[in-house]
Amino acid sequence: MAASFIYGLAVSPYFAIRDVQIRAPDSALAKLALADTKVPSGASTLLYPVQRIAEQLEDCPQIKKVSVERDLPGRLVVHIERRHPIAAIKADSEWALVDEEGICVATTNVLPDSLIYFYGLTNTPLEPGQQLNSSELRLLSETLAGLENVSTTGGLVMDFTDRHLVQIHSPSGVLGKLGSLDNLQRKIMMFVAIMQQIEEKGRQAAYIDVRIMERPVWKPRSKS
Repeated sequence: MAASFIYGLAVSPYFAIRDVQIRAPDSALAKLALADTKVPSGASTLLYPVQRIAEQLEDCPQIKKVSVERDLPGRLVVHIERRHPIAAIKADSEWALVDEEGICVATTNVLPDSLIYFYGLTNTPLEPGQQLNSSELRLLSETLAGLENVSTTGGLVMDFTDRHLVQIHSPSGVLGKLGSLDNLQRKIMMFVAIMQQIEEKGRQAAYIDVRIMERPVWKPRSKS
C-alpha cells in the first residue's frame, strides 16, 4: 500500500515537469539545446528517465557532455558542456575544426588564429559530428602530447602531406624536420625544446632537424 501511495504521489500533478532549464556556456548553445530537448507533457520529475535528454542532444556536434539534475518539484536542469576546437584540418577546399577527441565541431573557410593547422592529416572531408579515423586520431593525439608543454600553439602548422618527411612550422617561422612517423611525439618535444633553448640565447633558427634523434642539427636564421 505504501508503494502505491508513493507511486501515486510521484505521478501526481505536483511533480509534473513544468520547466526544463538549460545551463550552457553561452546563449546560442543554450538555445540550440533547448530546441532539441523534448519532454512528454505531464511527465513526472521523479520518474522521467533523464538519460533520454542526453540521447536527444548527443548528435549535436557542438555539445561534448550533457548532465541532468532534478529540481523538485517540477523542473529539470540540463547542464551543457561545449566542444572546443583545438585544430583546423585541411581537407579539399574546407577546414574542419576538431576537438582533442578528433570530432569535427564545424567546417569553415575563415580560420580562427588560435588553432593548430594540419595539412595532409586526412584526405576525406569531415562533416560536423564526424570523427577522425583511428590512425588520423593517433597522429592528432601524438602531436598534442608532443606540444603539451608549449604555452601557445596558435598558428603552428603540422604538415603530414609526405608521411616520410613530416614537418612542423612554428608561429615564428622555424621549420622542424621530423621525418617519418616513428617517435612522432618525442620528435616534436625535441624540436620544441631545442627551439626554446636557441631563443633563450637570443638567437633564431631557420630549421631544426630531428630526423636522427641522436644527432639533431639546426641552422641559424640569416639576418638578412
